[in-house]
Amino acid sequence: VRGGEGGEGEGSNWVSVLKEEVRFRTYIELADDDDEAEALAAYARDLSSALDELREGGARLALRTGARGAAVDVTGVSTATAAGLTVEGTLRKSGRPVSVRLRHLTSYYDAEEHEGTAEQDALIRSEMASAAAEERLRLQRLSGAAGWCQLVKELGSEVEAAVGVGCELTRYPAVYVDKIEGVPLSQLLDAGSGCGGEEDETPSPERLEHEMSMIKAVATSCLLAMRGAAAVGLGFDGTAPFAEHVWVQGPPEGARRAADWSVVVGEVEPLEERDPSERFSAKDLVRSALGEWLREWWRSTAPKLSIVDGRTPHEGYARVLGRYGVLNWLLFGWADEQLDGESILQLVQHGPVSERSAEEREAAQRRWAAFTQEAFVRLGPRRFDEMNAQIGQMNDGEISVDDLLARARYFMCPDNEDLHAALGQMIRG
Repeated sequence: VRGGEGGEGEGSNWVSVLKEEVRFRTYIELADDDDEAEALAAYARDLSSALDELREGGARLALRTGARGAAVDVTGVSTATAAGLTVEGTLRKSGRPVSVRLRHLTSYYDAEEHEGTAEQDALIRSEMASAAAEERLRLQRLSGAAGWCQLVKELGSEVEAAVGVGCELTRYPAVYVDKIEGVPLSQLLDAGSGCGGEEDETPSPERLEHEMSMIKAVATSCLLAMRGAAAVGLGFDGTAPFAEHVWVQGPPEGARRAADWSVVVGEVEPLEERDPSERFSAKDLVRSALGEWLREWWRSTAPKLSIVDGRTPHEGYARVLGRYGVLNWLLFGWADEQLDGESILQLVQHGPVSERSAEEREAAQRRWAAFTQEAFVRLGPRRFDEMNAQIGQMNDGEISVDDLLARARYFMCPDNEDLHAALGQMIRG
């Protein structure tokens, strides 16, 4: 790996070397059903350590999007599953960070304890190529959808990662996605110990606010992701998403708004075909492994807050919980008939609203139509489009109502103070 054709190690198949030094099968044999995730995490860590040793020995580790395609300089292995690795790197030409989802199993021996037949090896390779193709297709269908990881735009149609040259060249099925910043939710919240983790038996109200705002951001982003998937005929398979699938990048301790967090669903394999006409529902999130994981967090948290019959005597906790009642559908597992997706999304983004009669809804629609007509005339096309763009960001959960009104002040005031006030009244209902 440290020499060979291509210079600085690029001519050798470092993936093959990693597989020999760190065998996948060894970790699976040691794992019971309950700790397979831990075994895979250990597998990824040891692969990364072996990769670091190769690099420290002078190897320049790289792959290409084809035999003569774009070069990616490899920096590490972030995750591993039973079928593939997520290899982190940068495009050599632009320096842009990318994640390469590489299906590295090429033979029966890669996954089992003994050599297989030629037919078994061929079947493994075929399964890996099919899995990568299905993942790429799902990502293509979800292109631009809120809350989902995205294909690298210029590499969205690439199907392989070529490692090595000459007799060392191996083509691995691969998918190229934008690097997801942050860490999995499972590393940020301790479901078993509740708010504050094992060491904090009485978390501060600020800590509770921090974790509740994170949960609200996760719930909002997952709902938006589910709505986007439903629009193209996809839905979760009944168990996903998992806490390990949801990547969170957040602000420092003390964040108080869901809008301060960035949340991405990083795994599309659990998606299955759905009827596009089927109404979007939040029940898939509530009944998922992630939903149960968050309810476990709440069950572990409630005793720390001295909650009895739904109430806490601690005024600081009570104030925080009062601001996050919009998560009750998730933390207490409402019945399926109460989980209409659009209604739950409206609840999470804008808070509870009183029921309106058909006449009241029609009157509100007329007021909004009249407002938008007046706004177009007074603001002009450019500022009107900016207003609609900001409203769209609010509806997608990217900014809060307060953010919207603060930004709108820049392009509506001081000459349209009354219009700005009317916008605030309309948005807040």
